[in-house]
Amino acid sequence: MNNLFKNTVKDNTASLHHLFQSLLFSKIAVPDMSVQNNFFGNDKMHEDIEGANDTLLKFQKQNPNALLANGYLEERAFYNTERFEREVTSGKEYRNIHLGTDFWVPAGTPIYAIYDSEVVISHHNDFHKDYGPLLVLKHQLNNTSFYTLYGHLSIDSLALSPEGKHIKKGELIAHIGNEEENGHWAPHLHFQVITDLLGETENYNGVAFPSEIEKWKKLCPDPSLLFIENF
Repeated sequence: MNNLFKNTVKDNTASLHHLFQSLLFSKIAVPDMSVQNNFFGNDKMHEDIEGANDTLLKFQKQNPNALLANGYLEERAFYNTERFEREVTSGKEYRNIHLGTDFWVPAGTPIYAIYDSEVVISHHNDFHKDYGPLLVLKHQLNNTSFYTLYGHLSIDSLALSPEGKHIKKGELIAHIGNEEENGHWAPHLHFQVITDLLGETENYNGVAFPSEIEKWKKLCPDPSLLFIENF
């Protein structure tokens, strides 16, 4: 499926300016949030949202005119919690490999469809460090179907894009949520590409166990394949 997907989107790439029509940017900057870099300092679990926002603002000021995008297959310390752990023979394993791209943009930022779509999931995953409001859109290109996932949205995004709605390319689909509604994260969009929903109707893994990463790489290709920009 991955080769078929890559060949399909290669001739149907979009621009990040289509996804974020209200933002002005001329380049992409990539903050390193891997366990090795300790981007958020002492806030390894990403619980100090005010501090996280200050860190992101500082990075943005160091990278003017840039869209902040990062995270595909990045191992992150802030998933090393009980919510993302399981027992294995060697001890504990954490679901800490990030399967999408995060775009660190302000709360309220509008998001637009990059392809004609059908909303197949529109659900509030109202748990601490979950997605909060989540949309999954189904796309059909050259007889190939795939999905894009949008996490950490505003509550009103679910009414804007209810399940079953058909959406045209360029249409408004959602807004970025604030930390009180988005699962308690610094505002950002978790954007993920999916080739098989595995029967899910409300949620979908956004991070994977390291021991299962080869499986999840096939299910969730690199989101940058969809865009003409490099990130």
